[in-house]
Amino acid sequence: MALDAKQYRKSVLVPLEKDKDRMAVLQQAIRDLQGTDGATALARLDMAELFAVEPSMAGAELEKHLGSLEAAFNSPIVKNKRSAQLLKKLLELMRQADVAVTDPAFWSGMAKARASAMRTRLDGFARAVAQEHPLKVVLSDQVTELASSTGLTGVARSDLVDALSAHGVRITDDFEVPRVRVPPAVRVVTDFPEFRTLVDVVTRPEQHEGIRVVDELSRGEPARVLGPDDVARAKELLQRQEARVEEGARQAAQNGLAALAECASPAELHALALCSLAEAVEGLLRRGLPRVTVHEKLCEWGVDHTDAARLVTKLSASTKVLSPNDVADRLAVGALGEARRLLDSLPGPECEESVERERLAKRVEVAERKKNQSVARYETAVRSGDYAAAAAALREALAVDTRDEELRRQLQGLPPPPPANLSLRADGQALVVSWSADGEGTARYAVVRTADGVPANPQDGELLANGFTGTLFRDERPPVGTRVCYSVFATRDGALYSAPATDTCEVLPAPFDLGASSGSSRVSLSWGVPTEALGAIVTQTAPDGSQRTHRPTTPGRMTVTGLTLGTRYRFSVAAVYLTEGGQRRESATVSTYATPRGSIQAVEDLRIESTPEAHRASWPTVTGYSVELWALPVSARVESGTRLTQAGLSGMRGRRLTLRPGGESGGRTTCEFDSLPEVNLLVPVTVDGDGGLVGTAQITGSAPQVRTPTVERLGDELRLSWEWPEGDHLIEVGWKAGGQQTTRRVSRTVYNDGGGVRIPDADSVSDITLATVVRTGDREWASASLAVALSGPTPKVRYSLEVRRSWMGGKGTVRVTAQSPEYRGRIPVLTVLKEAKFMPGGASDGTVMDRRELDFTDQSSLSFELKLGKVATPFWVRLFVEPGSGARLQDPPTSQMRG
Repeated sequence: MALDAKQYRKSVLVPLEKDKDRMAVLQQAIRDLQGTDGATALARLDMAELFAVEPSMAGAELEKHLGSLEAAFNSPIVKNKRSAQLLKKLLELMRQADVAVTDPAFWSGMAKARASAMRTRLDGFARAVAQEHPLKVVLSDQVTELASSTGLTGVARSDLVDALSAHGVRITDDFEVPRVRVPPAVRVVTDFPEFRTLVDVVTRPEQHEGIRVVDELSRGEPARVLGPDDVARAKELLQRQEARVEEGARQAAQNGLAALAECASPAELHALALCSLAEAVEGLLRRGLPRVTVHEKLCEWGVDHTDAARLVTKLSASTKVLSPNDVADRLAVGALGEARRLLDSLPGPECEESVERERLAKRVEVAERKKNQSVARYETAVRSGDYAAAAAALREALAVDTRDEELRRQLQGLPPPPPANLSLRADGQALVVSWSADGEGTARYAVVRTADGVPANPQDGELLANGFTGTLFRDERPPVGTRVCYSVFATRDGALYSAPATDTCEVLPAPFDLGASSGSSRVSLSWGVPTEALGAIVTQTAPDGSQRTHRPTTPGRMTVTGLTLGTRYRFSVAAVYLTEGGQRRESATVSTYATPRGSIQAVEDLRIESTPEAHRASWPTVTGYSVELWALPVSARVESGTRLTQAGLSGMRGRRLTLRPGGESGGRTTCEFDSLPEVNLLVPVTVDGDGGLVGTAQITGSAPQVRTPTVERLGDELRLSWEWPEGDHLIEVGWKAGGQQTTRRVSRTVYNDGGGVRIPDADSVSDITLATVVRTGDREWASASLAVALSGPTPKVRYSLEVRRSWMGGKGTVRVTAQSPEYRGRIPVLTVLKEAKFMPGGASDGTVMDRRELDFTDQSSLSFELKLGKVATPFWVRLFVEPGSGARLQDPPTSQMRG
């Protein structure tokens, strides 16, 4: 059978090249073959596979096959492969050593030798694994890795399992430790001897053996899986048997069960239990304890023998034995208790480590002494009732040992500090008590009211609120006219309270529901006061600051007369009380403004004028009321005589204009305001409170003007053109003709159809103006007019043509006769020839044949003749004035211009 070089490269050389372990075995065999071992070194290799030798191959066929291999080893495709070169060298060495490579017996002997050698190596491998793993448990993923590291590549897994089993080593499935957070309460509970693991907390008072934790959390035979129901039963049982459990252990168990109750399923409880036990195993391994010792410890805790071995085997591969550096790291992060435990668990120091160990021991002792001193200050402060000092001492201790959960629980059990920044504020007839919360935000409060002195506790006075979580309390019915004390206590558990924060005040509620109504010269006031008030005092303040005091004789109301129409007054009302000492006291005042005035009227005659830099508005004066002008979009709809609030006007996208006073004259008020950037609907509003009465609106503002207006004379007409402004507007054209004013409104459509606006009798036209007209609904407004410059009379010249073309040679001539009956002067003209079907439209639309001035200074008619040269029919001749001359030529009939 011929060698398939491609298949050999694919199935033997390439895989061998990638397998570093097999390559190493091959290299070692080559070295041994060259040494004292001779051909026996080849027993470690699968020779038949490496050289693709089939059992059926005879001598001649073997010789041919090996020759093909040698040729393949030298081929350009594989000659640079390390695997090919090693096999080529091995074959050469065997030939040099007179190995009978062409004898089939050699290859069959190699297979038997390899099988025997493999059995010996497997047995040695299994014995080494058993010695290295005294727990006699190996994870399945570790088996292949261990075998490869010893050169046992390509060995069937069943052979590895059989060899290991013969030495008592069990292969178990690998597993992953869940990445879940173990609550501190669960960690603490195992510090008590009553609970070996958290399983003991769930199953107490029983302590089971053979607890399985790796694949599931279960106990007993048959296996019973533990879940949330077991946690709930354990909590209930612990409550019934409180007296049977030592206080510290009972509290730890309660906290641990509360944390376990957060697990919603058996799977979550299993993950937490496995992670908790894994942390404990890692801690033991870090202390340098032998794996056998850790395994025995787990079995003592009730863990199943196999699961304990699996845990230790799994975690020992990744757990680092701790050193003095780890103790220093724990001190650096404030884990004093953990640093002490690690220091005590470290193995005996080497000589070079003894100095470092002593230095670390001193650091730990100093930190412990500082912590103990803080705890002693805490205990002294608690005995004296100084809870603020006790909390400060505990915080100092926690700064040294940040992971001491017991100290943290003691701190949480202290009452919070007294509330800070206590203040009292009257709000109508009520009184508002406010304060600042503590930094942790866990406090609740009790509010107490007393009439004589500071209360000793929340029950020593009238308890207004207890268990209050806010920082602002409202006393709706405080004692009126009496000095009272308000105290606020803070607590966390409802049992221990802080010292009170206190403040006192005299409650004198101000009047309420103050209202005012105006007449032409009077103001009527009304108000309310608490029943405890004796009465009220009213203070009237004029715009100049002068004041007048009134003492009403009728409770809750009075009328002030003799006031000036249109003047704004302030009225302040204070309630009067009689205190316990018999003194008359006044409350804070409440105030309102009122203006005597007549009946309100809407502005019906609003007039708007435009000035160069502003607008001027005038309207009939409304006595006693002010008038505002609001600019609204032109599309807004407002009805005269309706009432609108400022919010309503703003909601219509309106804005109040800033008016500059212009005085009053003839019963009209005049104001000016800045020019509007666009056209608006101007609405007059007679102000009354928050809004007012809407008057008749007018359209005004600034509309876009036309651009580049131009006037051209076309015979006896003027043609007016411009660039249109943006928007759908009309343009109002105005002019005078014969002393009479004429106007005309033009739409864009009419303008486009007519090519502009034509005005007849051009010589009599003057004062041309353009204005933009804005229309919306039934309203319209025209902008200020724009004057259009109009030049004097344009010189007019008529001309006639005699165009001829000779039959022989096709040469053309033209005779031009020009007449100017009125104009005397010079007019520069161009004679243009165009050989085409259409006449030239301008001086550049053809060939300029002649350029001259027509001199009408002393004559009204002149003629000249031009030779055009050879021309093709049809052709045209036309005259044009020079640009900028201001004159106008009147063309003859087209029949004269065509040749």
